[in-house]
Amino acid sequence: MTISFAVYDGLAKGIIAEKLSKIHRLSFQGSVEQIWTPVEISSLLLNPDTRAMTIWQNAQVTGFLMWRQAREEAEILTLCILPAFRGQGMGSQILQKFYLLAAKNKIAEIFLEVRENNAAAISLYEKNAFKAVGRRKNYYSDKDALIMKYIMK
Repeated sequence: MTISFAVYDGLAKGIIAEKLSKIHRLSFQGSVEQIWTPVEISSLLLNPDTRAMTIWQNAQVTGFLMWRQAREEAEILTLCILPAFRGQGMGSQILQKFYLLAAKNKIAEIFLEVRENNAAAISLYEKNAFKAVGRRKNYYSDKDALIMKYIMK
């Protein structure tokens, strides 16, 4: 099994936005999460501080992470792994690869929000050294968000 990664910015429009939107839809299918359209993903990637990283197993994209950088901070906007590839360490692998990229870009802290009842995501983030540092009341219309933070080593 070969695992690889690719990083995309605002120059990657069209087909990559379609692909990322499809992965997002399939990853959150049946959940209450907002599904991002190709137009929304393209719009996010047009921001020069926003990037997306895909994770591939052999020749298939299995998930992606999208983030925005502001000086020495980054915010993970979404991380999704296709259901068929969950439980294989893909989430941890893409986070670890992101940490290496973040270090090269002089990022000191990484933040994210996660639905308070998303136990699988919270477990993934805690396993990868994120700590809960706050809460956003009603961030998701029906639930609070935990604010989690990772401090680069």
